Amino acid sequence: MDKNTRNISTAEFGDDEISLNDLFALLLDEWKPILLITVAVFLAALVYAVTAVPVYRTNALVQVEERRGGIGGLQELSTLLGGETPTEAEIEIIKSRSVLMKAIEQERLDIEVRPMRFPLIGGMLARRYAGDGPAQAWLGMDSYAWGGERIQVDRLSVPRHLREAKLTLTAGRDGAYLLHGPDGDLLLEGRAGEPEEGGGVSLFVAELVAREGTRFELVQRDPVLALEELRSRLAVAERGKQTGILELALEGEDRERIVATLDAITNIYVRQNVERRSQEAAQTLAFLNQQLPELRASVEVAEQVLNRFRVSKGSIDLSLETQGLLEQLADVERQISELELERAARMQRFTAEHPAMIALEDQRRELEAVRARLERQIRELPEAEQDALRLMRDVRVANELYTLLLNRAQELKVVQAGTVGNVRIIDSAYLPRLPVKPRKALILALGLVLGAMLGVFTVFLRQVLSTGIHDPKLLEHLFQLPVYAIIPRSETERRLTRSDNGVRLLAVHDPQEGAVESLRSLRTSLEFLIRESGKNIVTIGGPAPGVGKSFVCSNLGVLVAQAGKRVLVVDADMRRGHLHRKFGTSRSPGLSEVIGDGLDGAKAVRPTGIENLHFLPGGSIPPNPAELIVSRRFESLLAEFSAQFDLVLIDAPPLLAASEAVMLAHLAGINLVVVRSGQQHRREVELTVDRLVLGDAAPNGFVFNDLSIGRRRYAYYGGYGYYGENRPT
Repeated sequence: MDKNTRNISTAEFGDDEISLNDLFALLLDEWKPILLITVAVFLAALVYAVTAVPVYRTNALVQVEERRGGIGGLQELSTLLGGETPTEAEIEIIKSRSVLMKAIEQERLDIEVRPMRFPLIGGMLARRYAGDGPAQAWLGMDSYAWGGERIQVDRLSVPRHLREAKLTLTAGRDGAYLLHGPDGDLLLEGRAGEPEEGGGVSLFVAELVAREGTRFELVQRDPVLALEELRSRLAVAERGKQTGILELALEGEDRERIVATLDAITNIYVRQNVERRSQEAAQTLAFLNQQLPELRASVEVAEQVLNRFRVSKGSIDLSLETQGLLEQLADVERQISELELERAARMQRFTAEHPAMIALEDQRRELEAVRARLERQIRELPEAEQDALRLMRDVRVANELYTLLLNRAQELKVVQAGTVGNVRIIDSAYLPRLPVKPRKALILALGLVLGAMLGVFTVFLRQVLSTGIHDPKLLEHLFQLPVYAIIPRSETERRLTRSDNGVRLLAVHDPQEGAVESLRSLRTSLEFLIRESGKNIVTIGGPAPGVGKSFVCSNLGVLVAQAGKRVLVVDADMRRGHLHRKFGTSRSPGLSEVIGDGLDGAKAVRPTGIENLHFLPGGSIPPNPAELIVSRRFESLLAEFSAQFDLVLIDAPPLLAASEAVMLAHLAGINLVVVRSGQQHRREVELTVDRLVLGDAAPNGFVFNDLSIGRRRYAYYGGYGYYGENRPT
């Protein structure tokens, strides 16, 4: 046999054989572990769904309205006040520290107080309690809260090192309590309704209703962690697209507390919006009030200069062309002055590189170009008209600018006095009736689906990671040797193995068993092998203990004896042989005494109670079984037995565990290797075959034992009495 021929991977063999039918059959075969895993995961999901703390959700609606001008000029003023705030910006404002920290302080969200419940079921029992007053303790466990307890902590202040630490408050009689630190040290004693201080801790318990000995857990949250925790539970999003309607949603375990918290957030946000609008108007009004006196002085100065000119020069009549130039120049000067004022106002909020500032600068340059063109035209006029035009221009521009700012100042006073903001609450938070988490039906459905998926995955993973040979066809494919018998799994044989009385041979107790039928096919094949080899000595071996070689050897002996042949079954495993138990006899005297002590073989061989069948047990465990097997005495003994009996069946020791097994195979005429389904790795069988080949005792074929033909993957083997009777050429 060529080793290279045998060096074929199981994966290569399986590639052509795998099919959906095989996968489906695998699932049907492994339905029990799949069902077990599915039920286990489903029960875990059920326990979680029943015991998980319910989480409630409430929401509120807020509308962000567009800013509109009311009195004439307010539409222009909106540009000066900064324009619209995008919805995304409003969402970030709602989730900002300035809003949420105020809500945390107002609702005391930095203080966590919770009763200590019995693990797993304590919370479930407390939620289902509907009586008046605290519930009675279960099984005398008074330290746990079982339902009906009430506690309200209005103030808790601890040193920085105790923030996020779990403090334990133990209820006493008539509202008294003890507060212990995380290490169990007493921090203070107090009574509900009275502020207490001690151990660096300041505490005010407004209400305490609980059985004596009931414990509560108090935690002073770090402000930053409390803020992040609140943000994680708060969701803000715009309803629809560009509707300006913001939906605020908050989740939590306490229904009343999440309603109060969400209302606090919306109210704080609306109040800040009004204050922000009012502050913007106040800042702009302050700027205008600062500019008005200067503009008033500029008007007076311009008028005085114009009057002095008229007194000195007299009245000058302007032509229609000059009057047109005056109107244009005055309008340009007014626009430039307005741009300068707007630029000064925006400089309080923007840098010079801001796009709004750059746009103002571009407008100013355009107006200055127009003014330069008009001034060139004015220089072509007579000198007297030029002077009169400039003075009249200064007076008109100063008056128009002063009037404009005076009107805007009045408008801003109206805005500041009547500021209502551009945000209003449409729907306040409501008290939720049913929790949103856990969704029990979904959890149970997912538990069922995930359990089934996990079960299927486990089965497939176990199949992939399995190193055993499960299919007898693989043996033929890998080693080019026939499988002479496929022996199905026998529950009757397992019961007989566990029995302690009498003969425990399957061929005797249940001759119609499927495993016995398979051994009959092996008996038929064995007759042909004996004729070919000319020797009637057959070894039944295996790679390792537990493959079933003793079962094959003993029951095959019964079947051959029933066919009228004189058969001797020899237990040659002198180390751990147990074949004597199947025949219901003692271990010694046996083979070790015959070889080592010179006992007559005829005296050691004993009848079995089955016609034509004799048995030679292993005997007492010798210190040197390998030396006994390789001795001339054993070789001559086999020759005697071969002459006396039609068939000598030798139950050999494991080929990979005992060195004498190869010598036994060398002395025999036929060597069969028993492989147990799913137990032997391909490498083990390879080493077994290699060892026999090197010992000049090449195996004749295999016996595939303990195949579960009840499994649909191998059901097609159940209809055959034997497999591979004829050796391949």
